[in-house]
Amino acid sequence: MRTRLRILGATAALSTVAVAVPLLSQSGAEAAHFTGGNLVVYRVGDGTAALTNAAAPVYLDEYTSAGAKVQSLALPTTASGDSAALTAAGLSRSEGLLATSGDGKFLAVTGYDAPVGTLGPAAGTATSSSLANTDTTTVPRTVAVVDGDGTIDTTTTISGATAPKVVRSAVTDGSRVWVTGGNGGIQTTQIGSGTVSTVAGTADSNFNALSVQNGQLWASGVLTNRLAAVGTGTPSGSATLTDLPGLPSNLLTYGYALLDLTTASYAGTGVDTLYLADASNRAGTLDKYSYDGTTWKLVDYIDVPGISGLVADKDGDAVSIAVTTPSQLLLVTDPTGASTTAFDPAAPAVLATAPTNSEFRGVALAPTGVLNPATDLLAAGKYSAGDKRIARTGTWKSIKAAAAPGKKGITSVKKGSTATIKITGSSVVLGFLTGASNGKVQVVVDGKATSFDTYAAKAGTLAKTFKLTGGGTHTVVVKVLGTKSEKSKGVAVSLGLVQVK
Repeated sequence: MRTRLRILGATAALSTVAVAVPLLSQSGAEAAHFTGGNLVVYRVGDGTAALTNAAAPVYLDEYTSAGAKVQSLALPTTASGDSAALTAAGLSRSEGLLATSGDGKFLAVTGYDAPVGTLGPAAGTATSSSLANTDTTTVPRTVAVVDGDGTIDTTTTISGATAPKVVRSAVTDGSRVWVTGGNGGIQTTQIGSGTVSTVAGTADSNFNALSVQNGQLWASGVLTNRLAAVGTGTPSGSATLTDLPGLPSNLLTYGYALLDLTTASYAGTGVDTLYLADASNRAGTLDKYSYDGTTWKLVDYIDVPGISGLVADKDGDAVSIAVTTPSQLLLVTDPTGASTTAFDPAAPAVLATAPTNSEFRGVALAPTGVLNPATDLLAAGKYSAGDKRIARTGTWKSIKAAAAPGKKGITSVKKGSTATIKITGSSVVLGFLTGASNGKVQVVVDGKATSFDTYAAKAGTLAKTFKLTGGGTHTVVVKVLGTKSEKSKGVAVSLGLVQVK
């Protein structure tokens, strides 16, 4: 099936891929439906005060191809349940690069799980001078997935030693996300899962923008990995970075677009023409490269001071390119996109200007898909007990749970309250929080009940492992019994981590 999308007055053909996807949480403001072919710009700041190194609110501004503003979608500035906040460092201009999924359905947005105005702690005893320098263990990096209905999911956070220090971009297929930035390599995880693995790079890597184009995962970066193919296709395991040959050694690439305009094909991907935002040349340039079957050659460039985000589309022989600088959204038209010797567009046209006390970052096409709950099953991975796929009855409240993804769990004191988990795997670990006011709980695994006490004189955790026999789907029910030991002050049952193996 082929889907036609319009951008900047042009059209593009995108392959439609069916994927299993989880339900999006309502963690942001309700927005009108995005219009396919419109542009979405990552904006930092609400205009009320000058930007600083502290956390600033993030907005997704939708514009038509003529530059008319359609709407602004606010990302959540406070955490709620399993949904994290998503803010950005006000003066960190390498952040906020946007990418739609390979099929154009979903948009991935990155930021920090930090309240507006805060700097957050640095690693160890150091004091942070910028949100981008905060300790990744205490300030998780947030990945939002946004669909065509303007619904936001911020249940995915990356934290710990492998998380990018400066989170810059992510891309999703509607089920899995890939995320990267400064000092952290390329990481991947399922939406809402706490199980994160490294695909490529190391703690010293410095990447900028991720994208999936022509079915291939790409990454731009600083010097070492200027622009590289990441493995083959969209890898979820360890992959090799293959730099595009012919690019200058001092290249600093932010946004980029790879198109199929000629008969050449780079490494079997079908792409042969490259437009990229080059921050290493002059004050910033838009470069055009062409692949000749052996190497990539610079066709020419134009000056675009401060260039950062980039998205491009073709219409016959012409290519329309939308780019961002901190202050403007610009349109550049290459009338001879397929030419391997010419790049002589007219001066960039201004589509929009950032409001006072705010700045633009990345730009992408508006998403067109809707995330639906294809299944409530939890596969291998770590989950918060507050995950939307865990069905709850009775009365449950959100609590802090350090071991759970997003550091959130659930608690209930109401007798008979249940949390039902559907699982596919060989075992499940339930991480209960214990304390002086905790009571007794019953866990029923595929009809077999086990009861135990979660009381402890001091606050702590209790991990219970349950083996799952046979294949197929398993059902685990956690039930509040409403009873307690003599020493306990209450009957609370508190569940944080759910780990499926």
